[in-house]
This record gives sequence, structure tokens and C-alpha cells, in this order.
Amino acid sequence: MSAQRAGFDRPSNRMVRIDAEEGAARLAAFRNQRLVGDFYFEFQLEHKPRRARTTRYEGQMWGTWNAEGPVTRFLIQPESSRQSGPQKQVEHVELIVQNGERPLAWIRRSADGAFQQITGEALFEPILPGLLYSPFDLQMPFVYWDEFIYEGPALAGISRVAQQFLMLPPEGSASAQRGISGVRIGLDDTYDALLRIEVVDSEDSVMSRFAVESFQKVDEQYIVKRITLTDQSSRDRTTFRVEAASVGLSLGRDLFDPVASVAAQDYKPETLEKL
Repeated sequence: MSAQRAGFDRPSNRMVRIDAEEGAARLAAFRNQRLVGDFYFEFQLEHKPRRARTTRYEGQMWGTWNAEGPVTRFLIQPESSRQSGPQKQVEHVELIVQNGERPLAWIRRSADGAFQQITGEALFEPILPGLLYSPFDLQMPFVYWDEFIYEGPALAGISRVAQQFLMLPPEGSASAQRGISGVRIGLDDTYDALLRIEVVDSEDSVMSRFAVESFQKVDEQYIVKRITLTDQSSRDRTTFRVEAASVGLSLGRDLFDPVASVAAQDYKPETLEKL
């Protein structure tokens, strides 16, 4: 899950196939996208099971970039925790997610606990009960996989055209061991921004679909506002929606260090734009 750069004033409606060299250039441009400065988002996660009641979570998200790539810290808890009594134990989770060619992720479930590295099958487990999102979904390691197949243009929504790439997992990776044969990503034909993700199993069936549904301009930079992740077998959905944002920040590096004992709440900016 990542922020986006400026653009999107005039989406492309061309259905033009590009060559291999142009495809590699598009992927490189996407991998190198970043906002100007660091950012902070407040968001809601709304989980809509097909046969159960909707549950909601609220979260905060701090993001920056380092030499390895994007790095993000998340704090997520049930929305009802705002009405909880002082003695009530409310389940929440904090994650630090490093993307790039050498992706890493850490998790902790108490403010005074230590971050633990997430590896293997744990990368694909829900970060909280009743959510579809896993560390794998937040980390998006497939963005940096070397091998890919360019599949051509396709419509993403009503009017946008996406150039589609099937990213192939490295042999022996956690994704390959999980039975993922590829991850299809759709990049906006004009701005090379992410529009869609489909995780494909060993039988070429889509396991999950991640769709970017809207963008928002904040201080002359575009960010993702709404994303829906759908489990294709159960048809359960979890929607991520940014409710407030601040960009162009300069956040302390300790915030993204799993060894440093810093409270994320100390890095909340004073001014926020409500979306």
C-alpha cells in the first residue's frame, strides 16, 4: 500500500500496446514514484463479509523513503476503541513495513512490547481478526520482482486504461511457497500509478483483487483516497479510505526503526487536511 505522485487531471483512454523496452521503463517509473517529503494519513478500514455484519477499524499511517525503497508504519485498532473504558483491553496492531528489493516487515500488538520480524507464512495472515489485509498486502513485494510478462492494455474502471504486467515470484520466495504463481498489476497508462492488483494461484485463478477506486489532491500532490481488497473465493471485502492527510513532512528516522522505542503518536502533525 503506497502513496502516489502528482497527476490524474486527464486520464488516458488509449488502448495502445507498448513494447518490452517501454514496459520495463513504465515499471521503473512506477517503482521510483514518491511524494515530495514524508506523509501522514488517518484512515478507516471497513470490512464487509458476504454473510456477516460490517466491522470497522481506524488507523494511522506514517510514510517515508530510504535507500531501500518505501517504508511505512501503521497503527490500527477497532473503531469502537474510542468508546472503551480505561481498563478495557482493546486489540490493536502496529507494523513497520519496508518495501524494495529486500522487503522486510515487523509487528507488535502492545505499546510496550518489542517489534517482531514477520517471515514465511505469517506474511499472509490477517493483521487483525476480521480483516483481509495481511503484511504481504501492505508490503507489496511483487512490485520489485525482476521477472514479469507484459500482458497489454485493459480498462480499469469506466474510463482509465491500465497497462498490465504479470509479476513472477522468485523461486523459493515466501510467495512461491505460498502457491502464488504471479501477481498482475495494472498501471495507469498516462501516469504509471497503480490502479489494480490481482494475486494469481498455481491454477491461474485470481485469489484476491485490489482496486484503487479514487484519488485526492492534497497540497498539489495526489494520494490514493479509497482502495477495496476483495477475496475472490468468499467475496468478502475490506475497503481502505483516507479521511485526513498531511504531506511534505520531515519525519524522524527512529519512527521507522523497529529497534528504537519511540511512540508513533509523538509524530502526529499539527495540521491535517480533512478529505
